Amino acid sequence: MRLILLVLCVGLWLSASAQIQYTTIKSGLGTITDITHAGDGSQRIFVANKTGTISILSDSYSTLGVLLSLPSGMISTASEKGLLGLAFHPDFKTNGYFFVNYNPAGTNYTRISRFTAADPASNNTVSLATEKIILTITGAANTNHKAGDLAFGPDGYLYFGTGDGGGGGDPQGSGQNGNSLLAKILRIDINTTSPYAIPSSNPFVSNPAILDEIWDIGLRNPWRISFDRQTGDLWIGDVGQNAREEIDFEPAGTGGKNYGWNCREGFSSYNGCAMSPSFSEPIFDYGRCNDPCSTPGLGRSVTGGFVYRGTKASNASMLGYYIFADYLSRHGWLIKNNSGSASGLRQALEVITVNKLTTTGGITSFGELENGEIMAGLDNGELGTINATAALPIRMLSFQGVKERDQVVLSWTTVSEINTLQYDIERSGDGLHFDKIGKLDALGKAASYRYLDASPLQGVNYYRLKTKDLDGSIGYTMTIKIQNNEYPALAAFSPITGAINLITNLDLTLPIELYNFQGILIRSFEPAARALPVHNLASGIYILKINSKESALLRKVFIY
Repeated sequence: MRLILLVLCVGLWLSASAQIQYTTIKSGLGTITDITHAGDGSQRIFVANKTGTISILSDSYSTLGVLLSLPSGMISTASEKGLLGLAFHPDFKTNGYFFVNYNPAGTNYTRISRFTAADPASNNTVSLATEKIILTITGAANTNHKAGDLAFGPDGYLYFGTGDGGGGGDPQGSGQNGNSLLAKILRIDINTTSPYAIPSSNPFVSNPAILDEIWDIGLRNPWRISFDRQTGDLWIGDVGQNAREEIDFEPAGTGGKNYGWNCREGFSSYNGCAMSPSFSEPIFDYGRCNDPCSTPGLGRSVTGGFVYRGTKASNASMLGYYIFADYLSRHGWLIKNNSGSASGLRQALEVITVNKLTTTGGITSFGELENGEIMAGLDNGELGTINATAALPIRMLSFQGVKERDQVVLSWTTVSEINTLQYDIERSGDGLHFDKIGKLDALGKAASYRYLDASPLQGVNYYRLKTKDLDGSIGYTMTIKIQNNEYPALAAFSPITGAINLITNLDLTLPIELYNFQGILIRSFEPAARALPVHNLASGIYILKINSKESALLRKVFIY
């Protein structure tokens, strides 16, 4: 009997001769933190920088003026602080409203303010006296993890991301604290005489444990968010801690997600927490590397981007791809839903990796122009365009894993192979550390491949393909997950003994751990224990983490 456990259709990567490119068109703009437009038909480009200036450019990139200039006595720019977000009211052409996210001088606070342009069509500098403070978020203990992006959703509400307050590992516990506005995506209604109102459709308005402004929880440092202008879907780039960078995806209007920080990082567990079923998985993640980070597909600090919806004929091959990059490695990615439905996104995700999208500086922000074209801003003050240089090939049609008895069969099909030398098959027991277990030579044409892993690991097996090209370039597919021995451990609570009874044939050498449904470690047991006393715990659902040498298994247990 064959059991198909997981199928992922994925595209691969571009070689060093990337088929999209960044081209510098202007410099001297300071460390760019946001690029946007006013939606007023003027095609003007607005570029915000870290020190508090918003420059106005024409659609031919000439300087027209300065929209706003925050003085040093008003804004803090130390560490990761500064002017971090800019968004124009959907009716800016009439009311002149625009919103900024900045850190007030002498504080670690986050402030959302509205300013008003007296003549929205002019290129005059807006008076600081027009500031109306919408929201000030206190409580952050450190100068980093400020997030700060602002975006109006298709519903007309203002969305923005907040970081966890800084410091390694979320020492303030903001990620899973529903009474903190830190480490969240927030959604507010600014079309009110009060500073703001709470939309009645916010997902947690009836939950007394979570503040009403919150749209999503469990983010670490969501550095750039965006809405697909065609579908209304929300995309989030969330910077990781030690191991994984992640992209989160929400079909239009589906908030209320918990992305798991600080219990999960990408698809992986963090901080010893169990992977609670209440956590929402990212759509994509990638691993970390050390400088100079020459390996495509890796990085250390994600910068979220946009789905390309422009109309330039030469960029037609980019249509529908979400384009983003890593600030430190400078590699880029394009990912696209080929499933035809939001629910099938991750199962039909095409991934293309671009080696060194920029070489002169790190991408700190992407921007979408009024005509749908995409630009990128760098930490060295450069502003540039993102364009296709050739049609983007779909090099891989499918990559799947099938468990057959005690073996795992991997297979993949390519539509075209350009410059490809070989495929290395890599396997991991934790999704982080991979070992090469085999290789197949590329056939240089559309082909189907099959590889047999005759001795898979007990428990969870993670697989990915690594390609080597003739020009020395390498790249990676997304990772697929196969469960070997679907029931190597059984756990059930006995109300008679007040203990969890564990049955397993695994060789356990690490402690057995029990977590609550929020992913917090409650109790630890010796590896040899098979009756785990829990008689004094409150009734509810718990997660038992069974740690073997090769992998970790999670079992849901109901204590009553």
